[in-house]
Amino acid sequence: MLANFLQNVLLAAEKRIGPALARSDAWLRPTVVVVNALLVVALAYALAELAAAMLWNRLPLPASAAPAPGSPSSEMAITQQPADYAAVGAWHLFGQMEAPRLVEAPPPPASVTPLNLRLVGVFFIERGGKALALIAEGSGLERSYRSGEELPGGARLDRIQRDSVIISHGGQQDTLNLPRLDSADRSPASGDMPPVLPGDAPAPAEAPGQLPEQSMNANPQPINAAMIASRLHGAADQSRVLQDLALAIPSGQNGRFLGFRLRPGRVRQLMKQLGLDSGDVITEVNGTRFDNPLQGLSVLQGLKDAGRIDVRVLRHGTEIPLAVSLGKPTVQ
Repeated sequence: MLANFLQNVLLAAEKRIGPALARSDAWLRPTVVVVNALLVVALAYALAELAAAMLWNRLPLPASAAPAPGSPSSEMAITQQPADYAAVGAWHLFGQMEAPRLVEAPPPPASVTPLNLRLVGVFFIERGGKALALIAEGSGLERSYRSGEELPGGARLDRIQRDSVIISHGGQQDTLNLPRLDSADRSPASGDMPPVLPGDAPAPAEAPGQLPEQSMNANPQPINAAMIASRLHGAADQSRVLQDLALAIPSGQNGRFLGFRLRPGRVRQLMKQLGLDSGDVITEVNGTRFDNPLQGLSVLQGLKDAGRIDVRVLRHGTEIPLAVSLGKPTVQ
């Protein structure tokens, strides 16, 4: 019975739904047109709202997101400050440019002194403060000075350098330079030429490139200098003893360094005891030929333990060999 009832229901439904489905095309097309028109209108309205929000910054908040009046979030929105772009710039996201470091300019070189002083020679020692400078006033005799000592004319010797000295006078510092070796074109009266003492016979002029004539006596009789050597070794300040003995001045001719010209020291007879005359030029010591003024210090340091010193002296254009015995056994 139940099966027959269900079968009858299905047959009745087929009779009613079949004709309705056959007539659906009649109302489906108008429905699609209406729906499309509504969608176009809604899309146009949404685009208009978006354009208005972008142009006039009036984008409305959704009702669910809009804070209620008087709430803390609304007060914070009202009092919100604009972005601090200066603070963002202080973060130095791309690094920080350092200011250029200031480099101290070197002090200007001291001007040449206007005083009537001549720097004749320098005995330069970098350490110990024992450097000496031979300075003369005008055409007078030179004297040895140390840093800090008073000079003629009210000046003071501040610093001794390899080829110059710094002196202070009248509240300012001046420089005093050694005479240049290339002074062959200068007149004999030039202030850079060393003074000629009474009794000094000037050496005859030589042609450029001409070597001094050498003496044939290659084995001179040694001169006994034991007394001077003992005086030198027993002194607390050996430089003072050397000043008593002689003053050595760099000497050159035709732009060529010859050696050291000797002048009598404070005790003039000491030079005579060694067989030396004022104006002699020492060109060689123990086989070492002088070729620059700075070589003298190293040669002197090598003579501390020597028992004999062999030198060659340029005198009146001729080289003379001399031998000095210091009273100590010669180291072979």
